[in-house]
Amino acid sequence: MKDTDSMTNLLKMHKVELSAVRANKILVAMGLLTEKERPSSKYAGKMKKYKALSNRGLQYGKNVENPSSPGQTTPHYFSDTFAELLALIQQEIQGPPNESWLKTL
Repeated sequence: MKDTDSMTNLLKMHKVELSAVRANKILVAMGLLTEKERPSSKYAGKMKKYKALSNRGLQYGKNVENPSSPGQTTPHYFSDTFAELLALIQQEIQGPPNESWLKTL
């Protein structure tokens, strides 16, 4: 079984100055992470939001059941492929190559 850990812990281990919140937003935009909802156990009629790895995202981790919230998962990422995932996040932050140089031709 592959070793997994939370986004927060892996970012710290890799000494990356990026918050887990921002990383998660990027992964949602990339389609690797999805936002889901479940009914609140405290407030009738209210929904709680949480994140889970999408089918595409499952190549980089797994959804671990949250023991304090049955029916809700928490994404955990594979330690051995986290560097590859970080590279994808970095590419997304930088955006597509700047093509303004084409105008000078």
